[in-house]
Amino acid sequence: MCGGYSFPMDELAADRVKAYARDCIGYAAITAGTVPLGIVAHARGWGRRRGFVMAMSAVPPAVATLFATWQEREHGATRGKRHYDLVVLDRSLAPAGYGRLLLRNTVKIGLPWQLGHVVAVGAAFGGFEDRDRLTWSAALVTYPLIGAIMASVLFGKGRALPDRLAGTQVAKSPVQGIRRSLVGSPWRRKSPPGAPA
Repeated sequence: MCGGYSFPMDELAADRVKAYARDCIGYAAITAGTVPLGIVAHARGWGRRRGFVMAMSAVPPAVATLFATWQEREHGATRGKRHYDLVVLDRSLAPAGYGRLLLRNTVKIGLPWQLGHVVAVGAAFGGFEDRDRLTWSAALVTYPLIGAIMASVLFGKGRALPDRLAGTQVAKSPVQGIRRSLVGSPWRRKSPPGAPA
């Protein structure tokens, strides 16, 4: 309650948070996959080059963003969302296109993750002490952005900040066990459960 107004939590919020936590396990695996390159980079001294470290840090967020986009386009949702019978649709309740999904996942995954890397890499290279503009700017943007995304997931009625920017929404599928029913990618060949014929 704030100023006489209440802000009820969205009914999908808990499932969305748990779904994202499941997806993050896969994203962590993507990061782990870059460890061998990191070992080589350290051995050859590339790790002393800020530009190289920054470029390397962008690989996991980019791969995770593209992977999530592919899953949502091919199967209607990421693996985590499918576990909780959630689907990603456009505003007309039809499967969202690649463009919308790529924008959605860039705002949701790629941008916050890489901004965090910019802050971490900048800090490691003395960016805060040197008053580096990129480091400070990223630090000032990262946490408010993450906060805004989380608040919109909790109270956004199925349309978090990334969804609002991309013209998408998350809905509960009326078909239970969607993670099984979508095996083989029938999402591309027919309308999603609950969508108009």
